[in-house]
Amino acid sequence: MRKTRRLGAFKAPPLLSTVHGMVCCDWLSGYIAFYDASRVKLSICGSPFDDYINASYVPGYKSREEFIAAQCPLPTTVDEFWRMIWEKNVYTIVMLNKCNKQGLVMKCEKYWPSGTNNYHNISVTTTSETELESWIIRDFGIKNICQFHFTAWPDHGIPAATEVLVDFRCLVRKHMDHSGVATGVFIAIDHLIFQIEKDSMVDVYGIVTDMKMHRPLMVQTEEQYSYLQQCAYDIIRSRTGTNMDFIYQNAAAPQIYENTEYLKQ
Repeated sequence: MRKTRRLGAFKAPPLLSTVHGMVCCDWLSGYIAFYDASRVKLSICGSPFDDYINASYVPGYKSREEFIAAQCPLPTTVDEFWRMIWEKNVYTIVMLNKCNKQGLVMKCEKYWPSGTNNYHNISVTTTSETELESWIIRDFGIKNICQFHFTAWPDHGIPAATEVLVDFRCLVRKHMDHSGVATGVFIAIDHLIFQIEKDSMVDVYGIVTDMKMHRPLMVQTEEQYSYLQQCAYDIIRSRTGTNMDFIYQNAAAPQIYENTEYLKQ
């Protein structure tokens, strides 16, 4: 008889004792040929190809392997996704896209159950689901394994303002401390906020360049890079005590982003 492991049975380590406690996943419009040196390798269960999953380690502020950036599961890779969660002691899942259709293709397979389901030999139970305006929070088995599902990312482009994504990042970090395009932007925002808070400086270019050395296409367009610059600008302004609004809108109104012309040089 095959034994079934229950995700709720293991005790997740605290944040500082693990180097890759968070998985960030979103929809990829095409195949990404990632770097072998930074790819996540699963255990070999019989076939030499058992170690494959479309996921890479990405550096953050605290560790060179702080994040795992992964493709959202496909119908054929859901079991491997949960095996990665189990084997790598992941206890925070950040999902940055919706499970809607792109033409006739689902952007992401719904990889969590409404109740309880077995994924190969791992049993997963959804114990709670809290839906808010811009995100949904789900607990799987125990509170240490939590999914933060950001639902405000548009199908095309970037969020209309910086505030919602910065608030979402702070929510995720608060949970962790107390217990690809969207993925790249989220990881970069997390890193730059730590730089601002801990080092009183920020290097958006350095952060993005470092991520791209570990996984291609983490930040793909000038629009996304400008959005990161604006996030840093808004965060710094908010910490100086200056009354201000989150002024970044989107590329439809580029004149409000003060450094657009500089970035093109």
